[in-house]
Amino acid sequence: MTILQADYRVTLATAADAGGANLITTSPPYADARGYGMACSWTDADYAALGDAVFAALKPGGHAIVNIDAPVREWRPGYGTERGFHPWRMMLDWAERIGFRVPDRLAFARLGSPGAYAGRFRNDWEPLLWFQRPGGDGFFDKHSIAAETKYEYARKVATSRRNDGTLNVRVATGWAAENNKVQRGTLWDYGRVGHGATGAPDIEAEGHPARWPYRLAADIIQCFAPPGGLVCDPFVGAGTTAAAAQDLGRRFIGGDLGARADGTPWADVARRVLESRARQQSMF
Repeated sequence: MTILQADYRVTLATAADAGGANLITTSPPYADARGYGMACSWTDADYAALGDAVFAALKPGGHAIVNIDAPVREWRPGYGTERGFHPWRMMLDWAERIGFRVPDRLAFARLGSPGAYAGRFRNDWEPLLWFQRPGGDGFFDKHSIAAETKYEYARKVATSRRNDGTLNVRVATGWAAENNKVQRGTLWDYGRVGHGATGAPDIEAEGHPARWPYRLAADIIQCFAPPGGLVCDPFVGAGTTAAAAQDLGRRFIGGDLGARADGTPWADVARRVLESRARQQSMF
């Protein structure tokens, strides 16, 4: 497990030098990210440079899963406030200019803050963009994140309602029916993900302003990185992705240039989180 206090380019170059990552998964800074109390604001040029570095750091067939959104601002004078287009411009740039394959678009769903929202809906999801470097099949195991079914598959029967109201009955077949599972769709819904609901209270206690839930990181790693494979997060923060990789038996390279409000580098926080978890695991 390697944690660097370094720019994302250095972190990704380190992964490339190690033979290439099977999976790069991260949440980079958002455009005009003052809503997180962070002194940074990325532009389309920054996302383009990130894409070049990610492509170079991946093995052929390797995946990049990027959680990226933009806040509501008056981005275009005369059009009022709008949700930023940055994720979609980034997706097109990485596909058309860099040459990534885009197998699909996923949505990371989590309940937004309750309360009144004037003129728009509460934001309960963010794009989870899926890229793959051409040249290999890569690793993909959606069975690993399938959920226990709420339905009785004992008779292997599935039903659906036709447009005319009549019931269509068919025999349920395939891996999910045989194992009483429900396969994950493109909506990855985690409900509430803050205030003790992230799946990792020790990491949550570190107070990173833009953390993502441990459960999301673990699902991404299980699905897109083989056991023993190399996972990389160039914006590692308090170490959520690193902890999930450690727990799931994957190798890891991460980095971060940021620091907590008290001046402690996030890289040091992530190292401490990993060391603490390793000590606890050794006790059992």
